[in-house]
Amino acid sequence: MTTLTPKENMMRVLRGQMPEWVPIYSYFGATSGVEGPPANMGFRLSPLFGDRSQAGFTDLWGVPYTSVEEVGGTSLPTPNEFILKDITKWGDYIKIPDRVKDVDWKAVAEAELKNLPFDRETTSLWYSPGGGTFLQLMNLMGFEAGLSAMLEEPDYVKELLQFFFDFYMPIAKQVIDIINPDVIGLGDDAATEKNPFISPAMYREFLIPIFREYSFLAVERGLPLDMHLCGHGEAFIPDLIRIGVNCWEPVQLSNDIEGLQARFGRNLVICGGWESRGRLTELDVTDEEIRASAREAIDKYARNGGFMWASGYVPMSTNDPLTEHWNEVLHIEVDRYGKTFYN
Repeated sequence: MTTLTPKENMMRVLRGQMPEWVPIYSYFGATSGVEGPPANMGFRLSPLFGDRSQAGFTDLWGVPYTSVEEVGGTSLPTPNEFILKDITKWGDYIKIPDRVKDVDWKAVAEAELKNLPFDRETTSLWYSPGGGTFLQLMNLMGFEAGLSAMLEEPDYVKELLQFFFDFYMPIAKQVIDIINPDVIGLGDDAATEKNPFISPAMYREFLIPIFREYSFLAVERGLPLDMHLCGHGEAFIPDLIRIGVNCWEPVQLSNDIEGLQARFGRNLVICGGWESRGRLTELDVTDEEIRASAREAIDKYARNGGFMWASGYVPMSTNDPLTEHWNEVLHIEVDRYGKTFYN
């Protein structure tokens, strides 16, 4: 018998306390097959981020995106159409667009908050204050040129990252006092499944100073601080914890999850711990095999309470009923098993 709302239960985990059940972190609101309100909902200002699910999307800084059918229609930067050709002349290419120069961000935040389809009493609000770090540089230049720029022209890279920060931070400071979020979320995919794109030393040099400034938004208000970091990113975690990060999602299986839990305990919330790989991706996988995989992940990683489920199948196309079924089976079992796990 649960006595907490989904929000209260999730916030317990983020505060380093034992939850009543295993929370389900949702990237897109309600989780398929799971009844009741979601435990969390993300908030991003649409003039800054737009709808990246549409084909032909162009981001705030002019990077063109192409929809990719094989990953459920998600849009990725269009190959070989990078707009920043020379990092030493970034000021010639990267300028604040006229359409956002005179925006009343407080009014936008108030309007978009009213349109969010959830109840603040039952669902926590996670606010992402902006972009402009590692992945933004790669989107502008491509990985080959972007990584070369970090090695060959570090001062110009830092100038560009500071430019982005100087744009996003004043907006974040206005918005955060309007929406009163429950969690501050940072994000930067700086790793592949096997290895980071850059060394911990470079991460510390280029990115941690920017993340530290954003972290003050959370630390000054006593809010949990989350980092979205795909891939094998465990080498970056000690530095992120030093600036206040206490939740990491999605923690993929290439990381030493049990080692991280032994080292940091509930000071680092592990949000992930399951992947659709191997037998789980074969077309004749059974529903019970999917259910068993969910129970196995919870048994392995949720014992100390510092764990949230944040995993699922990526659609194989924009109209993919099989993956929809697999996700429903998976999440119903996570909800059922997770609700009784700490009893």
